[in-house]
Amino acid sequence: MIFLLVKLSTIETQRIMVVFDDLVQKMELIEILPVIVSHADLFKSTIDTETMNEINRHEQLKHALETNTPLQSVTNIIEKLPQFENYTRCFDKALSRNANEHIAYHYYIQQSIRNILRRLVHQQNHFDNIKRILQSKKLLPPQKDVIKLLKMLRDSAMERFLTTPLEEREKDDQIKSLNTRLSSNETIIAKLEKELNDAIADRDAEVCLEDFFRYFIVCH
Repeated sequence: MIFLLVKLSTIETQRIMVVFDDLVQKMELIEILPVIVSHADLFKSTIDTETMNEINRHEQLKHALETNTPLQSVTNIIEKLPQFENYTRCFDKALSRNANEHIAYHYYIQQSIRNILRRLVHQQNHFDNIKRILQSKKLLPPQKDVIKLLKMLRDSAMERFLTTPLEEREKDDQIKSLNTRLSSNETIIAKLEKELNDAIADRDAEVCLEDFFRYFIVCH
């Protein structure tokens, strides 16, 4: 028990689990952002005005990128980003203007989503409340396979962290013992099946022989 507590309290273990939890939450939040924008009235008491403005700006940036809107048309949005910098000064002259603007869009969208994640994911109560509201209104999007896989990996990692070397060996021994019993049972079942089939074959042969003699006696 002491070993288990020490194992769980190691900094490396804590960091790994935090990374898993943080990544899952971020991916879940990114999936529900469009739903939050479409049903903003549901979150007036849960999400503060500035965070909601950040979410709206993020969705506007995404829409502008998807519709190939010139970057200059969304200057009023990108200038409000805390990490704003005039990214056009970094344009690569070897690339076309459209290519440079596409790169700039991705940069600004990354900064935008980081701001939102920083505001919501690190406020666990807010994030849980948002999911609870969406679930109660049946608006929570189905989890993507990648999120399900991450949760499975997290649970698997947690199980390994909770298992001491002694418990791991005992578990392996139990599996080996079970496999041995299964193999032995299969051998016994195969033997019984053979004996049963042989008995049925002998009985069929006996019946055929009786029928033959009965037919022979009747005919003579």
